[in-house]
Amino acid sequence: MMTTTSDPQWGETGTPAVVVDATEEPTATTAQEEAPPQRGRTWLRWTVPLAALLIGASAGVGVTVGLSDPTTSEEYQALESDLQSAEDRIPTMSDRARALQETARVAREGAAQRQTELDGRAAELDQREADLVAREQAVTAVENQIAATSISHGIWTVGVDIEPGTYRTAEALTGYCYWAIYTSGTNGDDIIENDGPEGGYPTVTLSVGQDFENNGCGTFVKQ
Repeated sequence: MMTTTSDPQWGETGTPAVVVDATEEPTATTAQEEAPPQRGRTWLRWTVPLAALLIGASAGVGVTVGLSDPTTSEEYQALESDLQSAEDRIPTMSDRARALQETARVAREGAAQRQTELDGRAAELDQREADLVAREQAVTAVENQIAATSISHGIWTVGVDIEPGTYRTAEALTGYCYWAIYTSGTNGDDIIENDGPEGGYPTVTLSVGQDFENNGCGTFVKQ
C-alpha cells in the first residue's frame, strides 16, 4: 500500500498544486476574463428608481393640487369679505345717489322758480321805471307847456319865452299892477301898448316879435 504524503506543492490527489504568488498582480487579460459583463444592466439600475421618483412626484403634485383649495386661503377669504362688504354697500350708495339726485332736482326747480320770479320782478321794475320816465316826461311837458303858456312876473319875448296868443290873469286883481307890450329889441323904448289896472282880469294879445312885461299882475294864462 502506497502512502501519500502531504506536500505543500502537491495536492491531496497527488497532483501538483498550483502555487499562486500573492504578490503578483493579475494581468489585464485575467481581470477581464474574471469580471462579468455589467454594461447591459447599468441603465436598468438607474431607470427603475428614476421612474419611481417621477411617479411619486407626480402623485405628490396631484395630491397637493387636489388638496390645496384656493377658496380656503386667507387672501381669498379677505377678498370675498371685501366683495361682500362692497355688495352690501351698493343699496345704501344707490339710496344716497337717488337722494342726491332728488335734492339736485329740487334745487334746480327752486333755482328755476327763483329765476322766473327774478325775471318777473326785473320786468316789473323795468316797466315801473319806464312808466316813471314817461310820467316825468309828461310832467315836464306839462310844465313846459304851462311855462310857455303862462306869464309870471318879468319881461318875456314872444315866440322865444312864451307862445303868441291871448292871455288873461288866472285870478282877479286886488290892487294896482302894470303891464306893457314892447317891440322886441328896443329895450322897452318902443311901447306898443300898456296899462295899470287895479282890479278885474286884465287880458292881452301877444304876437311874435314883441316883448311883454308883467309887473305885479299875477299870472297871465293863455286862453
